[in-house]
Amino acid sequence: MIGSHRTKFMKRVTAFVMIVCLMVAFGFDSSKLASAAAVSPSQAYVEAMGKGLNVFNTFDSFNSNDFSLSDETSWGQPKVTQELIVAAKAKGFNSIRIPMTAYTRYTMGADGHYVIDSAWLARYKEVVDWAVSAGFYVMLNLHHDSWIWLKDWDGNTASEEYKRYVDLWTQLADYFKDEPNTVSFETINEPQFASDTGTVTKQDKLNRINQAAYQVIRHSGGNNATRMVIIPTYETNSAEDKTLATYNFITGLNDPNIIATVHYYSDWVYSGNLGITGFDEQLYKDSAQTPRSNTDLFFNTLNNTFISKGIGVVIGEYGWLSSDEGAAANQSGEKLKYLEYLNYMASKYRVSTMIWPPAFDRVAPYDWNYLIGSTIKASVQGQRSSYSTGLNEIYIKEKAARDIQIPLTLNRNTFKGIAGLKKSDYSYNAKTATLTLSKKFVNEKFTKGSYGLIADLELQFSAGAAWHQYIIKYAAPVFQTATGTTTSGITIPATFNGSKVKRASAYDASGNRIGPNSWFPYMQFGSEFNDNYSEGTFSIQNNFFNNSVLDGTIKITIEFYDGQVINYAIQKSGSNVTGIGVVS
Repeated sequence: MIGSHRTKFMKRVTAFVMIVCLMVAFGFDSSKLASAAAVSPSQAYVEAMGKGLNVFNTFDSFNSNDFSLSDETSWGQPKVTQELIVAAKAKGFNSIRIPMTAYTRYTMGADGHYVIDSAWLARYKEVVDWAVSAGFYVMLNLHHDSWIWLKDWDGNTASEEYKRYVDLWTQLADYFKDEPNTVSFETINEPQFASDTGTVTKQDKLNRINQAAYQVIRHSGGNNATRMVIIPTYETNSAEDKTLATYNFITGLNDPNIIATVHYYSDWVYSGNLGITGFDEQLYKDSAQTPRSNTDLFFNTLNNTFISKGIGVVIGEYGWLSSDEGAAANQSGEKLKYLEYLNYMASKYRVSTMIWPPAFDRVAPYDWNYLIGSTIKASVQGQRSSYSTGLNEIYIKEKAARDIQIPLTLNRNTFKGIAGLKKSDYSYNAKTATLTLSKKFVNEKFTKGSYGLIADLELQFSAGAAWHQYIIKYAAPVFQTATGTTTSGITIPATFNGSKVKRASAYDASGNRIGPNSWFPYMQFGSEFNDNYSEGTFSIQNNFFNNSVLDGTIKITIEFYDGQVINYAIQKSGSNVTGIGVVS
């Protein structure tokens, strides 16, 4: 009993010392020490991590049966350099997640245990040490192993998957045990299991592997006795039942040095670009949910389950699910609103965020991503950004009959002006936060410009990123006839005349929604259909033609951001597809 009391006392002392060290390192006012001491070690650590990023598809990429160090670049990313790590720190990020997939990088040793390739592990540690040296908080984990082989585990500790998992963590814990406590261990990325096994549920399996990793780490010596261990929810999902199950597991450990982690890619129909393009747009019929309101719900759940109870939270990945470039990408301004709001809410709830897509170029001179960089930069600096309340694109078909008003969402900033424009070109009502473009200015742009973008207005504010408001001249699009097949899809020549596709739907002759996402009103951009404005094409991709798409007439209803709607008829006969043209 004496030993037990001493252990508990030392844990409390260690926790208090960690809090004091974090407060000193990050500029806490010592006069507020008494109240700040109530912050748990877990929460204090997360707040010190702040805004972070992922190394992104380098050490988590793999080639089957390829142990060479070159597979660091096998998924299209450049090799990680020390200059890249230093550049990331210089941009203001304070934490970095370095996902690692062990699959293809281990062999069975003579003693029956799995052994990670030593050269590859040394290379991985080199990058971890660069990040530590740069001043980062560093997260390392097992990554794609979760879905490649661990998902098949039956819950039995005698099974091969369990033994392999324990072997891998035994090596990792020992290999990194002398790293400073700014290095944390995440047990597994996006854990998932194929099914329950008898009475052993998928959550039971997750609890067992988390327990196994935790025990290995805590008994491996060095700094691992008090190192932060990061525990994921099932699938890193933020649903209430998933977070509650993880909370119960964490509290059962009775350890102050535990952090919870979830991922956030927003709502599938918005983030995956299934026709819901606005951050404040209604997601589903007969529901008031929007991507913004569900972001609120996400943070409320994290707060109620973890944060308010002293368990810090890291959003180990956040981003979106559509393609990053081209017409299938999420609407540019609405994506920025999502990123801005997510990071604002994370700061409000004291949650660490780690962006998954590259926020800046991975090669010198490491420029910020041209689309999202300014918004992420502002968020990293603790600033909110302002934007137009509506769409960042204004479509005009003919000369303006009146001035054009643009309501702004300031987020406590003040409007400063439009770069390069004269005061006579616009006016601003500070009371209503409304920008007004003069009819004269708009019509001059309309007269001189051909179809497409005729003005890129850079709105400037007292803080945060500048906002680009675009004026686009358009006319009715023209779609031609075409032929194709179900295996290659059909590519339709199209003259867009400045119009941009917002979404599309597919129906059979009886008016039934058809295709792989027929449960929803709209098709998925980039998977079922796409367009290419530079080449002048609109395509129905082979992914669309699943078993629910039978022979006969198919009507594709195409909606544009300017409000136009056209119906295009396709005739399917076996594997042959013919684009008939626009119909009423």
